[in-house]
Amino acid sequence: MNKIYNTWIFIISLLTLPFAFAVGLNEVFGIFGLKIHGDRFEYKELVFGISAGLIFLLGATRSSRKWSGIKIVNQLDRFQFNTTISSERKQRVILNNSIEVLGFFLIGTVFIIFSKDAVFISLIFVIFIVDSIINSLRGILGKKYRVGMTKKAIVSVDREVVAIYFKGLKRISITKDQLFFEYNNDLVLDFQLNTIPQDRQEEFMRLLRVNVDDKQVYFSGFEEE
Repeated sequence: MNKIYNTWIFIISLLTLPFAFAVGLNEVFGIFGLKIHGDRFEYKELVFGISAGLIFLLGATRSSRKWSGIKIVNQLDRFQFNTTISSERKQRVILNNSIEVLGFFLIGTVFIIFSKDAVFISLIFVIFIVDSIINSLRGILGKKYRVGMTKKAIVSVDREVVAIYFKGLKRISITKDQLFFEYNNDLVLDFQLNTIPQDRQEEFMRLLRVNVDDKQVYFSGFEEE
């Protein structure tokens, strides 16, 4: 989920940066065979506004999903199983979030260097950075990044929000530390078992076998099938 949003944010930014360069340095910007003179282009505010709006919409949607996921998975009384993410997963989340923050900082800096007219885009990236830092601190230090299981689904929330429902399953397989959930409509979802602390994995696997009817769902790769 997070990767998809970040990819589109990067694509839109990449498409807008040459235009910001042309406007900021009064260069000629070429697109679809047209030559646009940056210093005389009267729609630059519109272009930057559309770009800023799309980037903000993507980032806001991503942030909303993450905060909503945190709220849901921390309603402990709704879950049969609930635990904080493992130390291994925390380290990976911290690394990826740091790379994400650095990327936002660099893109925002480049926009403001290229053109002061793109200041709103840079400010949006500042908002993303603050939001990511607060979310990370809340999740790691506040122990809000968690994995939960109900009778109907598995919910995992950290930098990614993962919901795996048991309805419609036809097969669950395990390979090393990765679970694969295959559905009747050919959808396949995966879950990293090492997201869960080692001392809680046995409990997690036991409840998974309890909640999923093995008469309707085939289990593959498990020790006791």
